[in-house]
Amino acid sequence: MLQESSRLYDMPSETDAASAVGAQNGSARKVRVLVVGVGNILLKDEGVGVHVAKKLLETALPGDVEVIDCGTCGLDILLLYKEVEKLIVVDATRAGHKAGTIYKAVLSAGEIQRPAQLLGGGADSRISLHQVGLTEALAAANTLNQTPKEIVIIGVEPGECNWGLELTGPVARSVPEVVNKVLEEI
Repeated sequence: MLQESSRLYDMPSETDAASAVGAQNGSARKVRVLVVGVGNILLKDEGVGVHVAKKLLETALPGDVEVIDCGTCGLDILLLYKEVEKLIVVDATRAGHKAGTIYKAVLSAGEIQRPAQLLGGGADSRISLHQVGLTEALAAANTLNQTPKEIVIIGVEPGECNWGLELTGPVARSVPEVVNKVLEEI
């Protein structure tokens, strides 16, 4: 049965995140699926992950699923959770196709160094505008034995990443499909 208890969380301050991680006192939240929307909503299409996270909150989600607006903060938010089975990251993704193109990569915990190859890019390609933060957060989670069993990266090719609050037409039209792809993963 679906519950509407899933919430959108704003990224806690560094002090909050550090104390929660450093304490190791069991205060980390347990969730089965963690959906993280990444991006800067002040830069048009760069904020697509945040727009998707907000749309997901308009849908009834299982109680063991949490949706987070990570914004431009680091994905060290992952360290505030334990026993996450699946991490779903939604972000703007440059891979050289037309704006609004949707990409998806499914990784096991040991494959986080290979996301670009899984989406058809070269070994040195960046699939996300925030890939470094994702890689570092997963490495830290691995050190603390908190690596999700499965990582799904859903990206949307941005059209414009300059000042503005609205998504461009092609990216805005892709948001419902991205929401559906996330729901299929849950």
